[in-house]
Amino acid sequence: MMRGVKGEEVFLIVDNKVGKLEEVAGTVKESRVNIRAISAWGVEDKAFFRLITSDNDKAKGALKRVGSVESKEVVIVEMPDEVGQLHALAAKLKDANIDISHIYGTTSEEGRPAIVVFACNDNEKALQAISA
Repeated sequence: MMRGVKGEEVFLIVDNKVGKLEEVAGTVKESRVNIRAISAWGVEDKAFFRLITSDNDKAKGALKRVGSVESKEVVIVEMPDEVGQLHALAAKLKDANIDISHIYGTTSEEGRPAIVVFACNDNEKALQAISA
C-alpha cells in the first residue's frame, strides 16, 4: 500500500569542487545524523544537494558552515518495492493535475518499502491523490 506524508528536505548550495560529497556527508555524520535519502548535482561552479535526514535541524545547523542551507517542504511516499509502483504513483499525480518540480527515490530489499520524495505545485492535493 502506498502512503504519503508531508516532510522537509534540507536544500544545500555549495561551491562545486572535488570532494564536496565527502565534506557534506562527513559534516552530517559528525552531527550524528543519518542521511535517509540524497540527490545531488553540479551546474558550473555550484553544487546542489537535497537531503532527507533523521534530524534536519541538527543537519542544517552543521551544514551552515559548508554552504547556503534552506528547508523545503516535500512529499515523502512509502510504497512497496514492486514493479509498477512508480507508474501507479505517477498516474495518480497526473490524474490530479499535479506538476512535479523534482523527484528522487531510494530502493530497498525485497519485502521492505521503497521511498520516493518529490515537491510539486500542490503538496496537499498530491497527498489526497495518493491516499485515494
